Amino acid sequence: MLLSTQIHVFFRFTNEEARELIQRYLTENPDPNNENIIGYNNKKCWPRDCRMRLMKHDVNLGRAVFWDIKNRLPRSITTINWEDSMVSVYSKDNPNLVRRGASAAEGAVACGPAS
Repeated sequence: MLLSTQIHVFFRFTNEEARELIQRYLTENPDPNNENIIGYNNKKCWPRDCRMRLMKHDVNLGRAVFWDIKNRLPRSITTINWEDSMVSVYSKDNPNLVRRGASAAEGAVACGPAS
């Protein structure tokens, strides 16, 4: 029996904390060609002006938060997949906070399964 659960996690980072998390993520998952933007789950069901803008820093922060959360969860209990999740970053470059699925800010970042 598979149980589908939604989680909403909100984080608030200082610039230094965000930079450190992104650096740890990129050390483990190098992106020399800036390909992290490709395949970023940006829900197209919302109007274009409501979606997260795919800025390099915000995309890396979103992926870094997801990576960090995924590594903290015991694999014997649960797993989360990037394809089934949504991470949205709210920052000076991304002033729209998506309220469905998961939300974030640089300031705060959140990740959780999308419905």
